[in-house]
Amino acid sequence: MYPTDREVGTEVYSQLANALIARHIRVSAQNSEVRDWLAEQEIDHYPIDLVESRMRCIIVVGAGASAPLLARGDDLATRLEGVFGRDTVELERLKLVNNLDPDAFETRLIAISKTPDAARQVKSMIAQEYNVHQPTLLAYELIAHLLKHRFVDAIVSFNFDELLDRSLDDELAATEYRRIVSERDCKDVQPNADATDYVPLYVKLHGTASEPDSLRFTPESYYTLPAEMVNIVQDLLHVDRCVIVNVGSGLASFDFQRLLGIPRNLHVYDLSFADIDPNVQVKIDEERRRSNGNPAPGDDGPERTFDWLHKCANRRDECNEHLKNLCSVLDDEAREIVSPVGQLVRFRSVRRHEVVARLLGPGSHSGHHIATGRWTQQDEIDYLRKRAILELSFAGAKARGLISLVPLARDRPARYYELYKHRMDGHGMSWTSLCSAAGLIDSDTIPDVLESVPHLRSPPPMPAEYTEEDDPTHRLHEFSPEALAHHVVRRIKNPSDEDDVATLQETIDELQHLPDVELHTQDDRVCSKAFKQPITLRTTSALKIYTWLMIDNLEPEDHVYVSAETGGWLLEDAITRRIKDQEKLKVLLAFGIDVTRLREAYPGRNLKLRCLNPWHHNRHVTIVCKRDRPIRAIYFARHLRTPVITAVYLDSIRDVAHLVKTFDARWREAERCRR
Repeated sequence: MYPTDREVGTEVYSQLANALIARHIRVSAQNSEVRDWLAEQEIDHYPIDLVESRMRCIIVVGAGASAPLLARGDDLATRLEGVFGRDTVELERLKLVNNLDPDAFETRLIAISKTPDAARQVKSMIAQEYNVHQPTLLAYELIAHLLKHRFVDAIVSFNFDELLDRSLDDELAATEYRRIVSERDCKDVQPNADATDYVPLYVKLHGTASEPDSLRFTPESYYTLPAEMVNIVQDLLHVDRCVIVNVGSGLASFDFQRLLGIPRNLHVYDLSFADIDPNVQVKIDEERRRSNGNPAPGDDGPERTFDWLHKCANRRDECNEHLKNLCSVLDDEAREIVSPVGQLVRFRSVRRHEVVARLLGPGSHSGHHIATGRWTQQDEIDYLRKRAILELSFAGAKARGLISLVPLARDRPARYYELYKHRMDGHGMSWTSLCSAAGLIDSDTIPDVLESVPHLRSPPPMPAEYTEEDDPTHRLHEFSPEALAHHVVRRIKNPSDEDDVATLQETIDELQHLPDVELHTQDDRVCSKAFKQPITLRTTSALKIYTWLMIDNLEPEDHVYVSAETGGWLLEDAITRRIKDQEKLKVLLAFGIDVTRLREAYPGRNLKLRCLNPWHHNRHVTIVCKRDRPIRAIYFARHLRTPVITAVYLDSIRDVAHLVKTFDARWREAERCRR
């Protein structure tokens, strides 16, 4: 008798988190010389062995991730069996021969699809039933978050529905990941996750509902998977160490079981409600032994240990809860990796995703959807309207109450508004009405700009000594988180409760105090042409690491020039200690809200501050000069306070010298503005 999976308790989350953090560091510090520099620093709990290992981290998604909507799948299978009949003999054969669960949705579909005509009808009904993108499921929001911030390299999904597709499209730009459904999607895909041109992959091995011909749920179709798709997954798995985060998959597809035999060291972390079937464990173990040249043991052979499988604590939890726990542990473990410079990895908060799922998830709707588990056209319209309002409130909070319409027109709020208007045939609430519901109004002083509604704002801070703050163009209009939360919740959830308001209030407060930009690594079309050898910074950790590298071991006579929105990052202790003694430190700001604190942090006359009109302040740089000789810089453009940036590190003397000239020109412009 084979032993069960290892029960390793909550420490499994910690083991998995450390692997994901190590992968994140490796992606962030893509240059080996930079990783060598990191290894030389006195960093607590720095996972150097994992960082330098040839490792991949992949999320595998199955039906369990869609658990809040599984009734829809069961209902569809029952209706199909009503049309074609339930073939109990075929279901028993599939159980005995193919090791498939006869009650599982896909197994029931296989049994029904015995003829080509039946298979076509089944695909057609799946396409109609599963081609939906709402409501929001927390599990998929968190998976998209992990992929965007490069804690994982790829996602392999066995699901037909497109709920995860929507979360990915919301979280990542179209060029930031590759969705692979069929052979045509495989062209020019880079499967090497360590390559500089790699973008994360989302592979739907069994097809997707919006493309009925791509659906694969019969044993025969498994054998006809496009070779290009199989090769891409094989390339991902051809590594020394492969970490699989299993979210709701039983791993019963024998096509994937064979692929799991490829990695030299396999670690499957099971974040699912149900245990992986013991027979499936045996099949995977046999594939791994076969790939390693070891015969499967007989009854009197070595005992199986299944040491590649790690079960998380509390099997009663759904995938949502397991992923929430993982993100919480990721945050905790990241805080432990601290150097004399500061915290190396900061796991970006997932509170925003949690509040979207809470306010607009499956349990947030009443009427027909709750009664039947089916999503109607009216449900979709209501969702799109509420999501547009919620996303507008988030955008306003991130921009601290002052936001340009130009970048907003390409962001989530505008996308949801356009989907809403399309479903309403051009009718419904206007853009202005949705903005008002989100606490935003047109600016009286600046064209194409939205501001926070005055009665929803926080009390203005005391005026700083810097006179430009009296100019309205240099002011932000931060929201009162409590006032905005009450304002928005009343408009998107009825009935609501105090917990809904409290959760949204905490999210708004967090958005206003965290960095208000997101890194997109593939959107820039300028830097590769404007600079000689720019290194694109893929994560916020990369931005931090390369900033640390720039200011390491500076002498007092070395010059530092900074152009920033508020300069708040210069107040971090780790930064202040390293550059406060510079004989020349020039800081060019768009908003003077932190001027007093900056002067306190950098006493003396070495710090020079100027403000430039925010709508002209569109080049952000940190420049380091060895005395007056430019040596390195970090640069990104941010036109009209766009929330999306592409940051690059520059060490070409020519490139950095050019940035110094640009900075000097803006510095003189700010001086003219003061007169």
